[in-house]
Amino acid sequence: MGLDRRSFVALVAGGVVGSLATPVVWKTLDDISIWSQNWPWIPRLRYGEESLVPSLCKLGEGAYGVQVKLVAGHPVAAYGNPEHPLSLGGICPLGAASVQLLYSPARVKNPKKRVNGAFVDISWDEAEALLAEQLKAAGAEVALVSGDDTGTAAEVLAGLVAALGSQESYFMPSEGAAAAAAVGLLGGDGLVGYDVEGANFLLLLGADALGSSGTMLRNAKAVAAGREQGVRVVAVGPVLTATAAVADAWVPCKPGTEGMVAMALASLIVESRPDGKVPGLADFRKQVAAFAPDKVAAATGVPVETLRSLAKELLSASKPLVVPGTAAGQGMAVSDAAAALAVNVLLDRVNVPGGVMLLPWGPKVVAAAPDQKTMLARDVLGYLAKVAAGTTSAPKVLLVHGANPAYALPDLKTAQAALAKAGFVVALSSFMDETAAMAHLILPDSLTYERYDDAYTPYGSGQANYTVAAPILKQPLFATKAAADVALSVAARLGKELGFASFEEVLKAKAEALGADFETAATGSVWLGSEFVPQKLSLAKVPAPGAPHGSETTVVAVAQPKIGSTKIATPPFGTNGISPRELQGKDMVVAMNKTTAAKLGVRAGDAVTLSGAGGECRARVRVFEGVVDGAVMAPMGLGHTAWDAFSRGKGANVFQILSAQADVGGASRFATSPVGVRKA
Repeated sequence: MGLDRRSFVALVAGGVVGSLATPVVWKTLDDISIWSQNWPWIPRLRYGEESLVPSLCKLGEGAYGVQVKLVAGHPVAAYGNPEHPLSLGGICPLGAASVQLLYSPARVKNPKKRVNGAFVDISWDEAEALLAEQLKAAGAEVALVSGDDTGTAAEVLAGLVAALGSQESYFMPSEGAAAAAAVGLLGGDGLVGYDVEGANFLLLLGADALGSSGTMLRNAKAVAAGREQGVRVVAVGPVLTATAAVADAWVPCKPGTEGMVAMALASLIVESRPDGKVPGLADFRKQVAAFAPDKVAAATGVPVETLRSLAKELLSASKPLVVPGTAAGQGMAVSDAAAALAVNVLLDRVNVPGGVMLLPWGPKVVAAAPDQKTMLARDVLGYLAKVAAGTTSAPKVLLVHGANPAYALPDLKTAQAALAKAGFVVALSSFMDETAAMAHLILPDSLTYERYDDAYTPYGSGQANYTVAAPILKQPLFATKAAADVALSVAARLGKELGFASFEEVLKAKAEALGADFETAATGSVWLGSEFVPQKLSLAKVPAPGAPHGSETTVVAVAQPKIGSTKIATPPFGTNGISPRELQGKDMVVAMNKTTAAKLGVRAGDAVTLSGAGGECRARVRVFEGVVDGAVMAPMGLGHTAWDAFSRGKGANVFQILSAQADVGGASRFATSPVGVRKA
């Protein structure tokens, strides 16, 4: 019996996308038996009272609510939380493995400092004293890179950096940052969300909405429910993602041209708009004249009749919604996001049911810290490139929090060179990841189940929301400490008081600023905002989407949560989800169609070397017609050089060949990149 589109969407909405029932490809290395039988760290079965406790999963690019099953007070499993608006009972592969990750051999169990090239264990008092000493000596030459753009812990750390006189605090790249920048270009302000539940025609311009882009669990639930109401979903993009595979239609386009498709649609829609109704429409008419359907069809590979059909559907639907994005879940061009937003503006689909929602920024409670908007607007790629090139001074102390820039940034050699130039790298990491492995000091962060945590309105949320997670365990399993509490303690040592004695106090202030009750929130009740940011966007300054790079062959990175994320390597549950379509032996598998394969002179199963951005990746070829001509689809999440024996050396890290290309406003795009392909 086959799996039809509706069944597949229901499966995605329900949880782990079938990752527990797909082929095991690492059995030849005995990895599965090692995990399941021989490793001494595996927790033993306990007996006692059972309970479900609400918490958060922030292991991927967003955040959502989970329920953790406790037996005799010990966590044994995680499930989707049906009461949480961003999961609605669903759970991603990383969330499903979150309890196992508590016991992972890759966890850093106590503070460590580097001595003569090797790590030695130190106490927390020694670690905080050493960090305070380094920060005092560094003065204002301090920087922060954080991978948590929804949580208040990053605000505390950025507050410490700012109190020392530095403004060099950055988030890792995200689609949310690109979308917020696009809103700013159109004269607006706010976090970007999408009311997918209220739309009756959903056009996804590159967004893998069910697999990696935005609030994917909530999106999957909305699409599954929409099937019963006749909601139509169309996916545009260069590869057949999980979302495109279950959409009503997949419209193939050349890599990096989704923004041009949006402008072509705008050129058709604008014909039906009277002058003056939309601010800046007269200027926009001149702009879109360069994106006539026939010109765009040649550049994108999307036929003129298809463009006209999509424009007609958008105009005829009562609640259409256009969502931009990438298969990588990051690296989206600001210009592409702005083009998609312009289509929504033309259709009057901003701040209305079923449309784009511009939501208020979360309140800042650490006075010294930059706000979320400011940090999202800063370009970490540009900063690290300048450090590597020597045009900006390398920080004397670099704090890295909940992020792995030594693994998960484009132009990876440049990022690694910048890290190597930093005088003293401090990894506030739960795991021995690639960045921790090259750090001078590791201050192991407790995991969410062991500490207080929070999340305010992840990118894509249809309304403002705030979630607080209280510690599930009475104390951390190992000698770890919450990064925010470390920052507060070190700030006190330096005489740079941030206004709070503990992170719990910070979160109480955050809840109060939002008008939420902290005690209620800490027991699982999600605060929901009822307002959006009223504003009138102007089309006068919509930037022209960047042209494709012109290379004959392009790598298209595809995020695979079952394999891992930019923060987490492959979890135990993920092994069952990795198939020979992604990994064969120790080789990553890349997909291309038969025309591209013939042009490159390769066949299915051939070993090839992909080159770009100064790096190389070894891979095997899979011939697949779900990839457009000239594109090579590559899975993300493989190729680790740190973590544990289970994750190291499996496949290649696609970030080694992804290059950052300049976009509008000093931003960067990198979800697709030029690549060379040769037989290995």
